[in-house]
Amino acid sequence: MDDELKRQAFHIVLGIATLSALLLFGRGFMIAAVFLTIITGSLLINARMLGKKIALVRWFERNFERPDAMFPGWGSACYATGALIALTFLNDVGAIAAIIFILGIGDGIATIIGKMGRIKLPYNKNKTLEGTIAFFFASLPAYYFVGPLIIPLAIAGALVESIDFKVDDNLMIPIVCTALVLVI
Repeated sequence: MDDELKRQAFHIVLGIATLSALLLFGRGFMIAAVFLTIITGSLLINARMLGKKIALVRWFERNFERPDAMFPGWGSACYATGALIALTFLNDVGAIAAIIFILGIGDGIATIIGKMGRIKLPYNKNKTLEGTIAFFFASLPAYYFVGPLIIPLAIAGALVESIDFKVDDNLMIPIVCTALVLVI
């Protein structure tokens, strides 16, 4: 299986697992769980950077880390921090669920479809129109959580994902979507 496809499949599965845990156990549990994940991940990344060979970390690194990552676990750290941003700043579980859905499913599908796309975006030649459209449509089932608010959230998420901010989109998507929920 192509490395990027494997990464995005994991991205989607993690989004579904995070969303499921949020809906089953609630916001408080998820804040604690994601915070604990970030602390544990930070300790494992630190150990890895100090030269420790931890089998589980090496397996994740081999199977899911991008070769150009800033440090081992960068993508995962941004994903967890992005989820924590929505969990921390929003009280409405529906809005948090929509953002996690957009982050996990919308972003993952955008990359999978975008890699097959042919129409490059004029402002970012690394992204395709097909991926941006796929992001929008893949995010729409989150209507279940927030109703019509999903339209501006899906548009904002798709635009953020399509722009090269030089900051991981796993951080930017939740930041922008959380700010949008707070403003609307």
